[in-house]
Amino acid sequence: MSLAFVFFTGYSNDGAFRSAGNQLIPMYETDISVKKEILTINRIGGRKVAITVYYEFFNPKADKMVEVGFEATSPSGDVNARPVNGHQPFISQFTVNMNDSTVPYKVSIVSDSMYYKNGIYKSKTVAQALKEADNADYVDFFYVYHFKAKFKQGLNIIKHTYTAELSTAVYEDYSYTYILSAAGRWANKQIDDFTLQINMGEYQDLRINNTFFSTLTNWQLPEGTKSIFIKKDKRDKEDKDKTEFYIRKGGLVFQQVNFKPTGELFFVAPGYQWGMGLTQQEIDDNHFSAKRGDPLPFSVEYPDGIHSPADDLSKRILKNLPYARRGYIFKAPELQGYFERQPWYLKDVNYHPDMSALTVKEQEWLKKL
Repeated sequence: MSLAFVFFTGYSNDGAFRSAGNQLIPMYETDISVKKEILTINRIGGRKVAITVYYEFFNPKADKMVEVGFEATSPSGDVNARPVNGHQPFISQFTVNMNDSTVPYKVSIVSDSMYYKNGIYKSKTVAQALKEADNADYVDFFYVYHFKAKFKQGLNIIKHTYTAELSTAVYEDYSYTYILSAAGRWANKQIDDFTLQINMGEYQDLRINNTFFSTLTNWQLPEGTKSIFIKKDKRDKEDKDKTEFYIRKGGLVFQQVNFKPTGELFFVAPGYQWGMGLTQQEIDDNHFSAKRGDPLPFSVEYPDGIHSPADDLSKRILKNLPYARRGYIFKAPELQGYFERQPWYLKDVNYHPDMSALTVKEQEWLKKL
């Protein structure tokens, strides 16, 4: 059975789509079910994530060999789309372990969603892919990491890992997509017990599309994490709902039984940039103004263009931003009132300000002010 692949809209030259994750999929119909999956996404450094996927499959019949694949889109936009050693250039350290044994895999470069038929992959050569990728913002091919999996009768465990580079765009620090709906290609058309763990580091603002959940019921929020609201984002052409999570410390956990995702996981950490489309004079004059209601950053990725306050109150707000992020309760009513109006502000009666305990970026931020 050939499979339909899920394609993504590429970024233009003001951004870069680098990689997306995907469920493991059978290359043909099978009677094997997904009993459990634990998907873990941890940020490592500023622009990479380590992906770990733990699966429990159940084979109700005799031992059988199944061709299994992992589909990876090509990068697009302001990025080099050339394959590296025949692999997707922004996915590395790919491993598969099945029932405590390492499983060898191959990579095919394909451009047709009907790429697998009668046990044969319809693929391009690396030379063809390199030629197509030269001087191109978008390429019409993708990658399939495939391997032969021997499923014994009963329970089988697959552990699957890789490192991926996050996508970026003008108005975001980073974003990432993971295909969940492909789980429906296994026999039970669902994941009986699904857990998603996301940890992008401290002091992060994540917007997660409500494509696979409709309420916050299945989300577990660690101490210091504040889920704010579900809203419509008018910038999204499809006007999909998004939930904003303001994370002070720890990660997010989503759990659901009998999980039948029809949408994919997509999250973005919004960027805060000033001066887009302005003249240099307009940029120079574009100081942060609390009175005007200019947005404040939440994530640790402090923008360089916001260190010029318009007045004394604006300067005091900026200088106290790192402490407000940690929940400091200010004695000055004008500061306390301002920060309480910020959606990410969460009081912490036990926090006492200590400049030496701030991050290096935050200390640099204060020196600029």
